[in-house]
This record gives sequence, structure tokens and C-alpha cells, in this order.
Amino acid sequence: MPRFQRPTGTLDILPEEQSYWEHVRAHAIRLARRAGFERIDVPVFEATDLFARGIGAATDVVEKEMYTFNDKGGNSLTLRPEFTAGVVRAYIEHGMHVRPQPVKLYSIGPVFRYDRPQAGRYRQFHQLNLEILGTQDPAADLEIMLLVWDLYAGLGFRGLSFQLNSTGCPRCRPAYVELLKSYYHRHVDQICDDCRRRLETNPLRVLDCKAAQCQPVIEAAPPIGDHLCDECADHFAQLREYLDLLGKPYTLNHRLVRGLDYYTKTVFEVWAAGIGAQAAVCGGG
Repeated sequence: MPRFQRPTGTLDILPEEQSYWEHVRAHAIRLARRAGFERIDVPVFEATDLFARGIGAATDVVEKEMYTFNDKGGNSLTLRPEFTAGVVRAYIEHGMHVRPQPVKLYSIGPVFRYDRPQAGRYRQFHQLNLEILGTQDPAADLEIMLLVWDLYAGLGFRGLSFQLNSTGCPRCRPAYVELLKSYYHRHVDQICDDCRRRLETNPLRVLDCKAAQCQPVIEAAPPIGDHLCDECADHFAQLREYLDLLGKPYTLNHRLVRGLDYYTKTVFEVWAAGIGAQAAVCGGG
């Protein structure tokens, strides 16, 4: 008889570990509800095109990391690699735009990515997702940032701080992308093969490269914060003012980008001290 083991990149949560898991889960749900978020559950799988359009066909998630299959009816379906695409689909499908805005929704559950297993990375992992839909107010970004701050502080994480950037909007980002590509083409001999590919398919992702040979090029790249439109610049300035007033530490990080195309304006990570190389404990925008 074959000896089956759990698939690579997955975990069993054993009976003696359930109390820890339930504590984390209950803490997250309690904070979300206290902040006025309502729970929404969406399918574990969706039409593949939903993720390709919502996340971006040229992203690493869509190109390399999705678990995709055809059902018996020939429909291409994908296990959700994140929540936002499905939540926005449900928001539109069920006419939630006619409700009083903004609509604040949370989800919690497993997501799936065919990633290289390593410290802090799994192929099935649980995610708390928070969405505030129907507003562009920077206070909405702040609310989510403060909620996840409280989440990790309440779990005992210390030395918390934010990494912060703005990736602009569809009005100002294209001009910056062209500037970035022009800069990188002048240094194409100094960058890795992945960055050469991303430069043509998903240019902002070159700023997130971890290859040692690319670091000098990244450090000297033009920061997107210098090329925001007035609306995005005002939005970002207001968010920073809120954080300053609240005394929350943050670092402006011009190389911080998210791997999914639907992110505009604010992007952030929460970093914690004393947890080794994986300083980022969550991200969003």
C-alpha cells in the first residue's frame, strides 16, 4: 500500500494546534466586526478569466501560480489565489453598489498558489481579506491599515511599522511606467533575466526583484512618488498626515509594489521586528 503524505506546501492543523488557530481566527473576526465589516463568503473556485482580468494576465500569480482545471462541462475554473476578484464580482453581481456606500466586507479562508515552498510561503494558506468598496477616501486605506496593526499587536507582535508607497492611478501610472522602462533599457545589461521579461509584461514588478545584481539599478530608479498626478499626490499626502497624527511609524519605500494589477494609489506592508528575514507579516492597498 502506498504511504500517502500531505501535498507539498500544505499543512495539517492537528487537534492540539486547533486552539491556537481558533484564537487567531476569532481575534481577526472580532476586530473586523467591531470595525463594521460584514462577512462575505465567495466560492473557492471561480472562472479562470475572472482572475486573469482582475489580477492581470501578465502577473506572476496568473502566469505561474494558479491551480487551473477544466470541469466536466469544459469550463476553465481556478482555485482562488486571492479573495478580491471574487468579492468584487459578488459586489457587482448582487447589486451591492445600491447599498449605502462604502460597503465594508471581510472574508477568511483558504487560498491556493503554486508557489515554491519556503519559510512563510505555502501552496494552501489562510487569508484574512478586508475590502472597503465604493470610496476613494484615504481614510478607508487608513482604517484597514489600523485594523491589521491591531490584529498583529493583539497577537503579540512587536516593533510594528508600515512600509508605504503609492503606485498612482490609470491617469498617471502609464507615463511613469514608460519612464521606468526607458531607465531600465539603459541598464538592461545589469539586470536579471526575470527583470528583462517583466520589463515587457509587468514593468512595475522589476522594482520588487530580489536578485543581488538588480539592487543597484533598483536603488537608482526614478521613484514613482515624484510622478503622481495631483489627485494621487494629495491622497498619499493625506494618508501620511493621518499616520503622523496617530504616531504610527512608517517608511516610504519607492520599490514597494504589489503583484496584482488591481492595486492603485496606496500600497503598504506591515513589518514586525524579531521574526527573521520575513519581516513583512501582511500587505495590501
